[in-house]
Amino acid sequence: MSSTACGRCWRVSLEQVTHASLAPDLPELVRPFAFLLGSWQGEGVGGYPTIEGGDFRYGQEVTFSCPGKPLISYTSRSWSLDDDRPLSLETGFWRPTGDGEIEVVLSIAAGLVEVLYGRLVVGPAGEHLEIESDLIGHTATAKQVDKDKRMYAVRGGKLMYAMEMAAMGQPLHPHLSAALDPMSA
Repeated sequence: MSSTACGRCWRVSLEQVTHASLAPDLPELVRPFAFLLGSWQGEGVGGYPTIEGGDFRYGQEVTFSCPGKPLISYTSRSWSLDDDRPLSLETGFWRPTGDGEIEVVLSIAAGLVEVLYGRLVVGPAGEHLEIESDLIGHTATAKQVDKDKRMYAVRGGKLMYAMEMAAMGQPLHPHLSAALDPMSA
């Protein structure tokens, strides 16, 4: 079991991501987060009190990769399952700092830049990652977002995540959740 280089990024097979010690070629700080690495695609459901029409279904593709440095590169794109129109684009860097803690810097095409902090948490169903915004910057035309809180885990071979958001005068409220399958390399 070894990682394979793809250009300068490391791809780790799913068999390797069940435990950090099985990803010895990754930088030490990245190993606890190896379960995230790879490309994932699937469906989710979203909603928010300010969204007309109620809940909506969406497709999403997420990629986490390690460029060889002690960080994780992240991209995400989503689209409407009703008509295939693009919904959201995010890109950023997840920077492990030690002891299961991480700093995240995200750029969101809707005109937001976020700095989030978080950590690995051991729960009854296993380990998961919780991150929460510390700083959200907005362009002049972006919707007001005051808080972003996310949880990521791999359960049953799927990347599961949930996002809560406080925006446009609303308190923290569930916004997005998805179950994403690993994409073949």
